Amino acid sequence: MMNMIKKIKPLMAVLLCLGIIAGCSDASTNTDVEQETQTNTDQTTVIRLGVMSASDSAPILLAQEKGYFEANNVELELEIFSNGATKQSSIQAGELDAAMVSMIQFVNNVNAGLKAKITTTTDGTFPVVLSKNYTEKTDVKVGLMEVSVTNFLADQYLADYNVEKIFINEMPVRMQMLMADELDMAVLPEPLASNAELNGLTKKVYGNPDDFTPNAIIFTDEFIENNPNTVANFHKAYNQAVADINENEDLAKDILIEKLELNPEIKDLIVLPTYHQTRIPTEAYLNEVKVWTEELQGSTLNVPYAEVVTTEFVAE
Repeated sequence: MMNMIKKIKPLMAVLLCLGIIAGCSDASTNTDVEQETQTNTDQTTVIRLGVMSASDSAPILLAQEKGYFEANNVELELEIFSNGATKQSSIQAGELDAAMVSMIQFVNNVNAGLKAKITTTTDGTFPVVLSKNYTEKTDVKVGLMEVSVTNFLADQYLADYNVEKIFINEMPVRMQMLMADELDMAVLPEPLASNAELNGLTKKVYGNPDDFTPNAIIFTDEFIENNPNTVANFHKAYNQAVADINENEDLAKDILIEKLELNPEIKDLIVLPTYHQTRIPTEAYLNEVKVWTEELQGSTLNVPYAEVVTTEFVAE
């Protein structure tokens, strides 16, 4: 991770000296200038961000590789998680300023008191991977994480099956159980699903690539309030990377393989989503996620749409 470098600028001292020399300048004007300068100086350029080892992270990984964050005055401290529960713990412990999260987890966190906002959705692909010796049948055992995108999407994708859900947080463990025929199916994100395919398993891709997937980037309210320029610059760099990927999708495949340390032979197997410039979920979509989560848990969630999204960083 990058080391944080604090730069102390002497602008305040200069302004104070100019005020003394001028003598007759308007005191209220000087105060306004000093307050504005202090606000700008206090903004950190460091963002502690947690992402998952999934295709959603490709624009962030590429922006970091190409120096877009640095060019936009953002020092990104990036941590890649393979376990959603571990990332969840880091969010709750206040160890991250921002994170790529499932909206299912997010509505729970907000209901429990997390003060954060969705600044953009992300784009991912979640194929259903079949076990090594799978034969078509109605009753299937499916590996999932319980409060997660995979469970939400399984209910959409596998409506024609009688599904016994086996909850396994670690994605590599789901793949191992498929290889051992201990599961019939598992919902896995790309590019891990393609890694399973390379090992002889079959994957099925569902859904419309232009639809929302229930993943998003969130920033804490405190970080947005204190560092709006840094948050805006982060999204600017993100959009630059999305534009690059939409010109050449191999950029996304290559950076995922490199940064997630995957076998390069999976490149032609990876099914990428359509990557979008920054956008937020519609109220109807977030409500769909909230209602599904309420039914899963048997409880009501208080998540007012206007309080948990911001349009401030949406691409124009």
